[in-house]
Amino acid sequence: MAVVSDDHACEKLCVENLAPSSAPMQTGPRPISADEVKQHSGADGPFWAVIDGFVVDATAFVKTHPGGLKKLLSTDTPQAGATGRDFGFSFSRGRNAHFPETGKRFHDGVQRYLSSKSDGPFLSPAEVAFPPYGTMIILGRFEG
Repeated sequence: MAVVSDDHACEKLCVENLAPSSAPMQTGPRPISADEVKQHSGADGPFWAVIDGFVVDATAFVKTHPGGLKKLLSTDTPQAGATGRDFGFSFSRGRNAHFPETGKRFHDGVQRYLSSKSDGPFLSPAEVAFPPYGTMIILGRFEG
């Protein structure tokens, strides 16, 4: 799908196909299932969403998202995503593509996350700031 307008992020910022850069691969993103995301999808507790194939903790945005609570809570529905399927939301593709700075911040945050090191089997969560609205924490890769 084409970019909505010139003031929205372009598809080259899509992080869906980025892979960890460390070689040999000692650690990788934690795989997170659809069921686990759904367990964290309410307005009253932790709120997780899938963005370009990465699971993020977006709890900090529940009260500050500029599009409002209803829009934020619909992130994982087929209507909100770029793919027309559950968990298909993208900052850089589809009808809900965000402004270039938002797409770039998320792209850069995912690259930092995938380049990080960890003592355990999975990469450590990474924070991405979206001033003045809050931060998201990249938790792992969606395994739907």
